[in-house]
Amino acid sequence: VGGKGGKGGGGKVPWSFCHVCDDPDSLGLMALSQKVPDTWVDWRHGGRRQRDRMHSTVLLNMTEARHLERLKRLAESTAPLQIEVRELFCQRVDRIKDAEVYCIGIGLASESLRALKDAWTSEEQAERRQTHVPYDSEGHVSLVYVRGECRQQAESFVEQHRSGMQGGRLTLDHVTYQDEFGKDHRIALTGRGDGPPPRKVARRGSTKAGPPKEIDGSVLEGGGQILRMSSSYSVLFGQPIHIAKIRAGRSKPGLAAQHLESLRLARDVSAGSMTNDWIGSCDVTLTPGGLSPGTFWADPGTAGAITLMVQASLVPLLFAGGDCKCELKGGTDVSWSPPLDFLRHVLRPTLARMGASFDVDCPLRGFFPAGGGHVQVQTRALEGPLSAVDLGDRGAPKIAKGRMYSTKPLGNDEQAVVQVVRGALADLAPEVIVEFSVVPGANNVGKYWLDVVVETSTGALFHGGAEAKDLPGFGKGWGKNKGSGTLPERFQAAAAEAAEPLRKQLATGAAVDCHLADQLILPASLAAGTSRLLVAELSMHARTAIHIAELMVPGVKFREEKRGDLSLLEIDGVAYFLPEGDDAGSVVTAVAPTALAMPALDGYDEDIVSLPAGGLTKAAPGLREGFENDMAGVAEGGGGKM
Repeated sequence: VGGKGGKGGGGKVPWSFCHVCDDPDSLGLMALSQKVPDTWVDWRHGGRRQRDRMHSTVLLNMTEARHLERLKRLAESTAPLQIEVRELFCQRVDRIKDAEVYCIGIGLASESLRALKDAWTSEEQAERRQTHVPYDSEGHVSLVYVRGECRQQAESFVEQHRSGMQGGRLTLDHVTYQDEFGKDHRIALTGRGDGPPPRKVARRGSTKAGPPKEIDGSVLEGGGQILRMSSSYSVLFGQPIHIAKIRAGRSKPGLAAQHLESLRLARDVSAGSMTNDWIGSCDVTLTPGGLSPGTFWADPGTAGAITLMVQASLVPLLFAGGDCKCELKGGTDVSWSPPLDFLRHVLRPTLARMGASFDVDCPLRGFFPAGGGHVQVQTRALEGPLSAVDLGDRGAPKIAKGRMYSTKPLGNDEQAVVQVVRGALADLAPEVIVEFSVVPGANNVGKYWLDVVVETSTGALFHGGAEAKDLPGFGKGWGKNKGSGTLPERFQAAAAEAAEPLRKQLATGAAVDCHLADQLILPASLAAGTSRLLVAELSMHARTAIHIAELMVPGVKFREEKRGDLSLLEIDGVAYFLPEGDDAGSVVTAVAPTALAMPALDGYDEDIVSLPAGGLTKAAPGLREGFENDMAGVAEGGGGKM
């Protein structure tokens, strides 16, 4: 191979790839590409790929000499790669911003290619691996770029030819390295199949045999809540799922970028696989592997809400058997989604009462429409099941804390802003604290916003917020994201926007924030004991969460009791936990008792249950004490000893 590797005088960034369209066109890529009518093709944004550009990325950003030397070394022990066509897809190209463009392409399956990438990146620091292998899939090849107005024809074309393409196979005896001058160099794969081996890690739980569980993505809330809940339960219980009719009732049905990235994050946490995973897909199948600790990434490339991606992955991460880290990109404070402060100051402390421990850092805030925010979530492994939480008594408001933010300094107006906000929040609680922070925002935006949290005497937490708006001199045009008046007047209006829904919530007497209830269904369904949530009313998101829990969690029970204008929701959790030592060959088993089929003894009423090994040892202390007391009572009543 010529060249020394690294970015030199040529100015290009070196990388490596596999050519998958050989001279005989073994996979039929050229033949399929030529069947796409010229009138569909977007010639300005990619056009129709020629044979020499039908390639799949191996490694990007090979900017150092050692990167090439490592690839050459691994090639000596790597046998020729076995490539198979996994799917034919039609997917929108999000990186193209000035037009609506779709790509017809193929997704590849290749354990040997994945093993080569894993072996190469294993010698890089964890935080740099995604720089070289940014794609979750084992490979893909773009064939034709199609104009947006031809989307339906393109999707029909893909459906018509999908079965004929899937399963096609090809053996590759080399990969190609392109140097800084754009010159290609062939690197032969000369191994005999003895390396590099697929990377293996200790995993907890395994995939259940049998067909996937069917999930209707159009019922109740009919949106992302179904996707987030079902994917979390899927990876926790090792249950493959097929979600159909995704967002069927929405103006734009199918997966949006944020939903897709949430599903991919759940897949990655469980080392699983997924089919039909593209933007706009209306059905998807997730097959989980086993949970294991690690570092994970997600970036929808939009302002998709980071907090909702956290919702999809947080609980599985807690049960992964070790400390985990997530690097998440997108929107931190966007409409129709919980803001970052809700995650930090309402959800996190509430889950801490259940035994969950995680940290949330935000190096960069992201806003609509560009996103670009960056959040780091670090979870610590649970040592037993989550504990039930009792939020059945609201108590009295004790303290209101207002957190004001701006991406730019406010200068001489800062003190005046703090004073007007404190006055606007004065009636929420006996004690009011107001803080102001300048935080970095992506893309050098100028934004200001406000979050308020009220804590009661029983520890209940309620959140209110004002949407991020443009600072004077920033943004374009007019609309709801444009403020008006002086800075103190703008923040006073923001405080009123945040405080009004809080007053309404507190007036109901409920003990659970209206946006918190649905996010507690999943952890409460897995907890040891009965959780109690006193709510003003169960939102459609909460009822959707309950529906998915009842569908996927064996033994969970929900009871709803009216308390005047309020509702008390009781959730009997299943004390879920994965004991140490579970590996990829074991079956996911919760610590919840499972009935054994045994004959009853005449004259006795019996309940005989079986607990998995370690079930009592690893149970929450309160559960163990209750069990001991119950057994002591049984023994005493029968004249025995325990």
